[in-house]
Amino acid sequence: MQKRLLWSIKTQRLQIYQGSNDDLQAVLKLLKDDELVRLSGLQLPNDQMIRSWAVSNWLSQKQLLLINDQNNQLIGLIGLFSIYADDGQLCSKMAALGYLLKKSCWGNGIMTEALANVLPALAKNSEFKLLHADVASENIRSQSLLKKLGFDQIGNENGYLKMVKAL
Repeated sequence: MQKRLLWSIKTQRLQIYQGSNDDLQAVLKLLKDDELVRLSGLQLPNDQMIRSWAVSNWLSQKQLLLINDQNNQLIGLIGLFSIYADDGQLCSKMAALGYLLKKSCWGNGIMTEALANVLPALAKNSEFKLLHADVASENIRSQSLLKKLGFDQIGNENGYLKMVKAL
């Protein structure tokens, strides 16, 4: 992914910034919760060495925004992943959106606050025109969040709702 997410966002409760390989261990610690990873839709390998390589790759390709709380503790992340067409060509105007938040932070509007600030910044500061999100069918909170933020459901496949939003 090109250098397009080098800005950071500060709200009253959160600091959202471009992750780097310096953040690898903190991100891996956050991703130890397998249920959280599954609900997020992230396709991560179980093997910890390969998982570490994958996350390091995402960080070096500037695909992860990290969410810190007021105590500068990592509590969540937002992923913006490349989408490729069937012919293997990069769709530079589209990204797959993924996100997760520590369970102890659920129900406090944190991800709503984070995404409500990130989406307008993406519209203004990136070439993305369309975001895709896959949401686990049982993850009602995440479905509600995306609908609140203007995403439309376009399908349902393998237990995941397919949702999109034009920026």
